[in-house]
Amino acid sequence: MSDSTGQSHRSGLGATSARGIALLVGAVILGIVLLKATDPPDSLADASESTVPELTTTSTTVTSTTEDADEEESTTTTEEEAADDGPLVLVANAANQAGVAGRLSGTLEEADFVVAPPANATVDVSTSVVYFAPGFEEAAGDVAELFDPHPATAPLPETPPVAAGDLARANVILVAGPDLAG
Repeated sequence: MSDSTGQSHRSGLGATSARGIALLVGAVILGIVLLKATDPPDSLADASESTVPELTTTSTTVTSTTEDADEEESTTTTEEEAADDGPLVLVANAANQAGVAGRLSGTLEEADFVVAPPANATVDVSTSVVYFAPGFEEAAGDVAELFDPHPATAPLPETPPVAAGDLARANVILVAGPDLAG
């Protein structure tokens, strides 16, 4: 073969390689764009990473000493108070009927509970459940007593039954099922 044929073969190989590289780069960019377009919304992606807010307490110690001629008395008092005044209740609709969480939130407000904006549950339940964070078991029982039938109470699961964006620092969550929808 002549030199011109060999050079022509080499230049064709270089053009083919350049087209292949350009096609590969284009495919990678297209893949990245498609992956970004199909990511779930942040509120769903963060739900599995969320943790349950922990109750924080402050402790105050007061010591007073009274001295008498014959008697010495020492008194120590320890007060523990919750950082929050009371439970924050969130109603999550798992009944697949519009307006259930809003209606039940109104009932809780009438009973003087502090209520977070209603949300949709990320779980399906056949009967309603009142979940509670540590230290709020009594409040969960009080919430359950307001409704008929009385929902069961249970500790808040590791994965909250609502999206992280809806959690609103609630420490009692009523997941309203079909039994409270009517």
